[in-house]
Amino acid sequence: MKIDFHVHTKERSACGRASEEEQIRAAMAAGLDAVVFTDHHRLVPEERLKELNDRYTPFKILSGIEINTNGEDVLVLGLQDVALESSKWAYSDLHAFVREHGGFIILAHPFRYHPQVNIEVERFTPDALEVHSVNTPVAAKDRIRELASHLEIPLLCNSDAHSTDSLGAYYNVLEMTFSDEQEMMALLRSGRFTCHHR
Repeated sequence: MKIDFHVHTKERSACGRASEEEQIRAAMAAGLDAVVFTDHHRLVPEERLKELNDRYTPFKILSGIEINTNGEDVLVLGLQDVALESSKWAYSDLHAFVREHGGFIILAHPFRYHPQVNIEVERFTPDALEVHSVNTPVAAKDRIRELASHLEIPLLCNSDAHSTDSLGAYYNVLEMTFSDEQEMMALLRSGRFTCHHR
């Protein structure tokens, strides 16, 4: 099952250039089976998620969120809590909140903004690192792999698509299909996926 965990929309991200439905149709055309909308500090309302899933079934649409904290961007999956929409999260507090509520943290495009990672990944380890995306520096690929190995966490490939032309370039293949978010999270936590890019 092919899934992209990092997709933006113009409905909720100021930098988004394509609508939810444009992104969904582009992902379907690219051969993906699911996307997670991770807009900047905004979740997709549950009613809207249901509407989109009903319209595009069997394609699956889920909601995550991208949060800027301590100068880094992190993705949070598996939580639909409006508290996440705050723009004032310290990374240590966010990490504790996500851990307490059973979510999943991905450090998005490491080394994009700085020559070092500006959050305490040794003390507050994320669940995965994004090794490929349109905004992940190609030159940082080996450093990201080394960091993931050191932290003993997996790597993910996501588009970070803000427009339709990026979808399908980077994605992850889950070993099994999932019927709901809980099953998807179980596959993520168990590491039952592989990272792919074109």
